[in-house]
Amino acid sequence: MNDKDPDFRQTGDSQTRILPQTLCQTLFILASLLILLAGPLYAVPSQSPAQAAPIQEQTEAPGQVIYQTRHRLKDSLGNSWQVIFYKRVAESDETRNLNLRLAGFPGAVEFQHPQPLILTPSRGDKLEAADDFAEEAPAPNIGEYDMGAIANRLPSRGSLELTLPLKERPASLQIPLPVILEWQDIVKK
Repeated sequence: MNDKDPDFRQTGDSQTRILPQTLCQTLFILASLLILLAGPLYAVPSQSPAQAAPIQEQTEAPGQVIYQTRHRLKDSLGNSWQVIFYKRVAESDETRNLNLRLAGFPGAVEFQHPQPLILTPSRGDKLEAADDFAEEAPAPNIGEYDMGAIANRLPSRGSLELTLPLKERPASLQIPLPVILEWQDIVKK
C-alpha cells in the first residue's frame, strides 16, 4: 500500500474525517451539557431578597423622618407577605413610633383584630406585640404591630418566627437573621 493507491487515499481520508467529526460532536455535547448544568447557577442571586433590602430614609414632613426596611417573605401556608419594619422620628430625636406592618395579598388572608402578634425567637422567650389596628384596620389583609416595648429583646442570633393571627387559621412567618439585624439598625437610628 502506498499513498498513490486509490483505496489507500480513500480509507485514509475517511479516517481523518471521522476523527475530527467525532471529536467535534463530543465537544458539542460536552459544551451543551456544561451550559445546561451551569446556566441555572448564574440565574440564582448571590443574596436572597430578604438579605438585600437597604434601610430607606424618607422625610415625611418637616422635622419628621421615617426609617424603614421592606422584605417579601412567604408564610407556612405559602402566602406571600410584604414585611415593613419602620421607625418614625421627630426632629428632636424623639421616636414617635416603632412598628411592624404586615401586608398579605388582598382576598387571600385576613387578620383577626384585635389580636397580638406572637414573636418566637429561636432562643429565648416568646414576645408579644400589641395590635395597632385593634379598632380599625385600613384593609383586612393588613396588620400593624407596636414593636416599641419589645425592640430591645429582638434576637441578635438565630431567626424569629412570627405567629400571624389570621381569621381562618394562624400562619407562621420565618424572619431570617439578616432581616432582624436590619430591624436592630433601625431601632438604633
